Amino acid sequence: MGPGADAARAAGMDPAALAALLNWWKLAGVESLVGENPVPWLRAAEPDQLTAPAPRAPAPPPRTAAEGWWTSAESLAALTAEVAARHPRAPFADGNAASGLMIMGEAPSAEDLRSGRPFSGPAGIFLDRMLAAIGRDRSSCYIALLCPRRATPGPAAPEDIEQDIALTMAHIRLAAPRHLLLLGANPAQALTGETAPITRLRGNWLSVGGIPALASFNPAYLLRRPEEKALAWADLLALKHRINQ
Repeated sequence: MGPGADAARAAGMDPAALAALLNWWKLAGVESLVGENPVPWLRAAEPDQLTAPAPRAPAPPPRTAAEGWWTSAESLAALTAEVAARHPRAPFADGNAASGLMIMGEAPSAEDLRSGRPFSGPAGIFLDRMLAAIGRDRSSCYIALLCPRRATPGPAAPEDIEQDIALTMAHIRLAAPRHLLLLGANPAQALTGETAPITRLRGNWLSVGGIPALASFNPAYLLRRPEEKALAWADLLALKHRINQ
């Protein structure tokens, strides 16, 4: 019957039972033995067997003055020129900074990156219609983005916001608007410190560095969820009323 049967008899096992057991392990994916003696895998390791912790990664180097160049900009024109020199494709701003109304979106779309202007695509067309409904256009507002330096289209990641938040705050400070319109959750949360979802923040007057800021929906969101347009219209009316006071 072969050496396998002889080994089974020597071990006091029925050859058929042994064959069934070996076949079960084969079906489970076991192809070879790795040791002669059983290993108590679940037993707590002895102190001298514990693996030493991996060395901690070195801390990132402190930011250089070049990384905070926006802090030295003394005017909006200087800041805009510096951004254009360092990031030629960045859709930094559009419109009239002297209008008193600054509109803050989130991050560039593919159309924004091609044109170099924020809100250039379908969402921008819808924003233009929203503004027209309250008697405004791009010449009577100033449009910017929370993460203007993001090089690929799509929603801003947390690291994008962290990288650009200081630049955007400098942008707001130098533009010195009398009112802000924050379109979407990321601008509303990042600039005000609020954590509630945009469905709760919208329609509320918040504050960005002492500047009254109204939160509302992103136009791109409204294109996907047209049933929310009525709420956005109410926000626009509240904005118009506040500006005209």
